[in-house]
Amino acid sequence: MKILRLSILACIMVLASCEDVLENEFKNPDKFGNVEGAIPGMFTAMLNQGTFYIKDYGEWWNQLTNGTGIVAYSQISERYVTDRYTWFKEYHDVTNGNGFDDTHVRNWFENFYVKLKNWAFIRDNVALLEGEQQVNAKVYYDLATIMKDWAALRNVDLFNSIPYFEAFRGSEGFFTAKYDDPKLIYRNILDELKEISERLPAEHAAMSSAAKAELTNQDIALKGNVEQWIQYANAIRLRAAVRLAGVDRDFAVAHITDIIAKGSLPTVDLQWQIPVVDPPNAGGLWMRGLYEASYATFIPKVMLNAMMGKKNNKVDSVYEVGVDDPRLPVIAMPTKYKDYRPVTMDADWQKAGYLATEKYYGTQTATPLSSFLEQNSKSMYSHVTFMYNKFPAYMMSLAEVDLLLAEAVLKGLATTGKSAGEHMYDAVIHSTDYWYYINSLSTYADNVADAGFKNLLKPAKPDAASIAAYANTIKTNFEAAVDEEAKMEILMLQKYVHINMVEPYELFTDLRRTRHPKLEPFKLGNIVMTPQPERLRYPTSEFETNTENYLEVAGQDNFTTPVFWVPANKINESYYQQ
Repeated sequence: MKILRLSILACIMVLASCEDVLENEFKNPDKFGNVEGAIPGMFTAMLNQGTFYIKDYGEWWNQLTNGTGIVAYSQISERYVTDRYTWFKEYHDVTNGNGFDDTHVRNWFENFYVKLKNWAFIRDNVALLEGEQQVNAKVYYDLATIMKDWAALRNVDLFNSIPYFEAFRGSEGFFTAKYDDPKLIYRNILDELKEISERLPAEHAAMSSAAKAELTNQDIALKGNVEQWIQYANAIRLRAAVRLAGVDRDFAVAHITDIIAKGSLPTVDLQWQIPVVDPPNAGGLWMRGLYEASYATFIPKVMLNAMMGKKNNKVDSVYEVGVDDPRLPVIAMPTKYKDYRPVTMDADWQKAGYLATEKYYGTQTATPLSSFLEQNSKSMYSHVTFMYNKFPAYMMSLAEVDLLLAEAVLKGLATTGKSAGEHMYDAVIHSTDYWYYINSLSTYADNVADAGFKNLLKPAKPDAASIAAYANTIKTNFEAAVDEEAKMEILMLQKYVHINMVEPYELFTDLRRTRHPKLEPFKLGNIVMTPQPERLRYPTSEFETNTENYLEVAGQDNFTTPVFWVPANKINESYYQQ
């Protein structure tokens, strides 16, 4: 209990320190006596909310600890499973919830309404302003709306129907909001983001010089760069439209065509350093849950195979520059053998090795990197790149946009001037740049004595020709694939490699929508299990406080009802390799 109390105290101290930084550097809206002064602070507070761009400590730890959350069922990250973990015997149960655990992630439903209440404040109070004051404040409302729309789309992706059109309208008497058709929410948000992206340039141009300078200071994410906010809005539109296309093709195509015609998609990775004061070797606030649950961050076979070009292997693999994925050493951590070995979902096969010498170091507290390098027989996500790093908050990346464009071209949703294969090529190039940049931010491997390990943990970036050669291999394999489904398998594997633990819930969404990549069946006690939750359940508070409206959607409050954007021909398709 003493350890628990100390951990809680540490959390409180870290959060308090972050709050002090914000109060010192940015306007605190609670300390302003006028509406105009409060709006910039409310906007900054929205950006700094945990569980949105800045990951929440508990979000990571609770999702990872038992190995029964979204990242495990999607095979993005796993525990090193054998039958010593008895609870995995019910892994197949996504009907009663004895296997799949969504307890903590379910908080996202309520967080959307509670933590984004500042959006309603900004909306209502911008309307009260007049003249130059209102002109200077309009941009904050539009930028806040982009954030609100992104978060709303994420909740639809997880829960399907959500209260939306009557949400945030307590000032008008809507204290219990009805659940809305998720397709209508998607349509509304796509239209709204289009309108915002079109009016933002003029709104920003009309601001006074002092107001523009204040926006630069208050915008802790993109530093008042309105063009980048427009690019971000269009990237969200692109992501949403590609997802919508399987059930509402014409509407989605109209948006994708408009986005491409305007040519305003991200030109750089949109990410930013969060205002925290804890040192990198403490994991950073938003990565702390990862290192405390490092025992659940092993690389699954579906991921490692994608990076090493092998299929169905259960053997060790030495990384070869120019042959294997150049991102491998900055995403995965080497084993004690200085090679890369995945965990397999065949827990029965895995048992013999575990009982012999294939153990691992799985402490829940910060520890010297040498302990992991000396003991680990399977590859984890890189502690250097992820856990002990000033990992930036992620909004959007060039490689994710490339992969969305590749899917749009592949499915005939758009023409971009490039083939789908060329967009795949671009994705590998941009993703490699992204991951070597992230790895470069960490100093955690500087004191590793073994030069071989150090070169694997902090590798020199391969030369441009080697990276291009690998990107061309992916492009060639993609173009040679026999049909659209085979191409989508390659595309989604690349999305897994690129996004991995940065935004695993985006992968969970696209996995359910596309049924790719095909996962490895889970085998334990000679029983083969192939489960996959289709959505999350609503929090119990909805039945208690919004009873009448909840009962209208109670029939879909389970793990087995697909989200609306799953195409009809995909609903009964297996998630698993045959």
